[in-house]
Amino acid sequence: MAAAEFYDIHCHAHTLSHPSFLALLETARSRKIETLYSQVSSFNYLTSSLFHKGGEKLRNMLAVMENEPGDIFCIMEDDLAGFYGKNGTQEALLKGGRLLVGDNYYDRLILVPLLIDFNQPDGHHPDAYYNHYPHKPIEAQVMDVLNGISAYRMKRPSGFLEICPFLGVNPKSHTPQSMEAFLDTWFSGFVRSRQRSGMIFDALGNSDVRGISSSLPFFGGIKLYPPLGFDPWPGDRAERDTVEVLYSFCEKKNVPLITHCDDEGFRTIGLEDAWRQTDPASYRPALQEHPDLILDFAHFGAQYTMTIKGSYPTDWRNSIISLMLEYPNVYTDLSFNGVEPSYYDGLVSLLGGMKEARRETVVRRVMFGSDFLVNLLRAPSYLRYFRDFSESRLSSDLKNAFGSTNPRRFLFGD
Repeated sequence: MAAAEFYDIHCHAHTLSHPSFLALLETARSRKIETLYSQVSSFNYLTSSLFHKGGEKLRNMLAVMENEPGDIFCIMEDDLAGFYGKNGTQEALLKGGRLLVGDNYYDRLILVPLLIDFNQPDGHHPDAYYNHYPHKPIEAQVMDVLNGISAYRMKRPSGFLEICPFLGVNPKSHTPQSMEAFLDTWFSGFVRSRQRSGMIFDALGNSDVRGISSSLPFFGGIKLYPPLGFDPWPGDRAERDTVEVLYSFCEKKNVPLITHCDDEGFRTIGLEDAWRQTDPASYRPALQEHPDLILDFAHFGAQYTMTIKGSYPTDWRNSIISLMLEYPNVYTDLSFNGVEPSYYDGLVSLLGGMKEARRETVVRRVMFGSDFLVNLLRAPSYLRYFRDFSESRLSSDLKNAFGSTNPRRFLFGD
């Protein structure tokens, strides 16, 4: 009998060397009004966490982020096993090699850390004496994360985690030719299967990553991030040709895609452009041309910027649901949303108010995700985030569907 598996379909193992903090700072400095509006209208998203109790949550996040990826994976496992917390009083969810979520036990946790291509395109320069952005090649991040997986596996041969990373791609930094070459380098041997994922994970535990060919299928899919300049369906012909190469390849090879889909986060372009490009509706032309794309809209389209009435809009969430009903492989995940445990109450109400046919489609396309370690800006720990999901009002069947059945289908097919 196959072991029961739980999935965190959306997490990160970023170190301080991965993001381009200078690009983030330059964007905030050059767009002061936009930045002020964004932070004031969505104050509870991040800003309040940065200053509460002397930046307690920020310091907590840095205590993880200043580690190497292999140590970050160990921290995540140890936290679930109850190793942290004041005086060791936190109740573990991982005991005796089994993870308890709701009423269900799982024998393995599959992590999907998402790499993000933070490199700034040529021609962009910061307003500084040293007027070149630091080079942030995605290949360096790849080596960090693959070495981290290898280090975790060698340190813990019987560890509870299996790690299936997604490769960050920013089509804005590519031509059609370079995109084709990039995809061939990292996905030429891609096969969408559960067996392939486990074999590669095991191989990384017994190898020097530098000696392994990049053509091996290390990655389970591709991560897109519109607020860094990616337009899902650009008007420029050359840029359109580039994204067409990406979509055609992913549709043909069944490579899953995860795209950022809330109205906050790490942004290096104007607020209006970021929102337009992140809006799920911006993917509709791509899906019309490539209807079999396997595409996860992260964060269920959460919008934190309140309307003039003081309420949060739901346009993006509703758009994702509409796309689910039209296209067979459109998914969403709940990453970061669970930092407010009441979010799950709203999700129960949303699903309960749907007609049966619509509800059946939606509950097959929702996946659990944590957004660790970004979520530490609002949540106290990985364990607490899991516990809030485990103890939520969602039924046991829904918890299993969101955390096990649906992400397995998204990653590996039926």
